[in-house]
Amino acid sequence: MTGAVAQAPGVGDRDTTWSWRWETSLDVVAHTQIAALLARSYARRSWSFTDARSWFGARPELRVVGCRDGEPVAHAGVVRRFLRAPDHDVSLLVGDVGLVAVHPDLQGERLGSALMGAVAAVLTELAVPYGFLTCDSAVRPFYERCGWTAMTDHVVRSIRVDQALEEHRRNAMLLPVTSSVDAWPSGPIERNGQEI
Repeated sequence: MTGAVAQAPGVGDRDTTWSWRWETSLDVVAHTQIAALLARSYARRSWSFTDARSWFGARPELRVVGCRDGEPVAHAGVVRRFLRAPDHDVSLLVGDVGLVAVHPDLQGERLGSALMGAVAAVLTELAVPYGFLTCDSAVRPFYERCGWTAMTDHVVRSIRVDQALEEHRRNAMLLPVTSSVDAWPSGPIERNGQEI
């Protein structure tokens, strides 16, 4: 199932090719290139990407990558996992999305929208009920424009990369893929693992 991602009409540009690859198919060169993109994109964060390590928390299962002239310019990681809704004693399969990045020099060219369109296509291919991500409140409007729904009434518990338990509200986003937003249970959500 690894392959090209069809580009949404009118989004992005003809110079960017979109693909997705399983984590086990990436070689050291690919990881080094992705790590360099992530280092530039997350330069203001307290954590960094070094050498060929192109992840920080949980390692993705697959990558969605936009390239120009063979170099990654946009990236998102995806891992399928179950989130727990403890008030309902249910687990929910999601495509957990993280490490969303667009090269800083190319921001404003709608590559972010094209990237999220490619992510949605991959989540559809994987046939997961939902896409799920967490983000800073400042970028929530971007994800909403890309079809994601803010889960402002849900407390989300996660394990941070430093292994501390984190509890937050108002920064989880949900993308309906094979299920509707209305089918999502009320109450807290537990991501019993690290963010990507």
